[in-house]
Amino acid sequence: MSLLHRDHHGRRSGRLAAGAAAAALALTALSGCGSGSAEVSSDGTAEVKLGVIPIIDIAPVKLGITKGVFARHKLKVTTQDAQGGAAIVPAVVSGDFQFGYSNIVSLLVAREKGVPVTMVSIGARASDDPMDDGSGQLMTRDAEIAKVADLKGRKIAVNTLKGINEVAVASVLKKNGLQRGDAKLVEMPIPNMPAALKNGQVDAAMLSEPFITVAAGQGAKPLPVSYAGMGANLPFAGWFASKQYAAQNPDVVKRFTAALKESMAYAEAHPDEAREALNGYLKLEPGLSGKVTLPGWNPEAGKAEIAPLAQLTVDAGLIGGTRPLDELLDR
Repeated sequence: MSLLHRDHHGRRSGRLAAGAAAAALALTALSGCGSGSAEVSSDGTAEVKLGVIPIIDIAPVKLGITKGVFARHKLKVTTQDAQGGAAIVPAVVSGDFQFGYSNIVSLLVAREKGVPVTMVSIGARASDDPMDDGSGQLMTRDAEIAKVADLKGRKIAVNTLKGINEVAVASVLKKNGLQRGDAKLVEMPIPNMPAALKNGQVDAAMLSEPFITVAAGQGAKPLPVSYAGMGANLPFAGWFASKQYAAQNPDVVKRFTAALKESMAYAEAHPDEAREALNGYLKLEPGLSGKVTLPGWNPEAGKAEIAPLAQLTVDAGLIGGTRPLDELLDR
């Protein structure tokens, strides 16, 4: 399927920087939480700041704010951009953010390190097409790379090591008879990847929208190494809070998750509005937002649906067992 011609309901989306900054997370965990009680006005409205990554995944929240969804749930919401989960996790634990957005691999790694976070909602899902996943899709311009096995000995760009993109690459390599070490992973900011593909700096790159569409416009093609390659419609990202904040403010958490659910349902039902929302927080070329593949935003998921990603994270050597998933879901 051409990445420049998707149907009206194209699924899939942007990228969350993965990987936990171990020293920073450990320090935060040991120094205690500063996330206390919510600030609530006289009419019962709670002020919450969200740590977000400026990617396609958060379009429902932006829509929910502008459409008044969060206000109807008596939430005054502000957002602050961060580079990824490694920065957002400690900020949530310290109380700088009341809620944060991260890929689930980063949250599992954080939980294994003892960082007190709890997931309150699924944030995004993989597509059902390993060749068309807007949140995580391996792209290449090299004519000699026609299948996954051709990646042996090649250089692959990922946004961070020890995160979800490494898990995605490692798991699909394994399915195709290769080992994680058969390809060299190098760290690179996602916005730089299309140019790196074009100039031959890397042989392939794990991209997310809108940069998948940018790379496709420059002649790149997809390989079946993607979030969907780990599992169709797999939940891969979530909204989370510190355990202390969740315990002290259960009503705020309940209202926040309800507003999220409503906002995600609206985004799924109005894909054109979700795409248009990108122009409010991403600097895109005219017309580009209308071409990108959206993620799945169904927030309903239990442990059984997330468990495959936890096991893949174990298989990739990022965590020692699946116990962190139980701790992440336990409030």
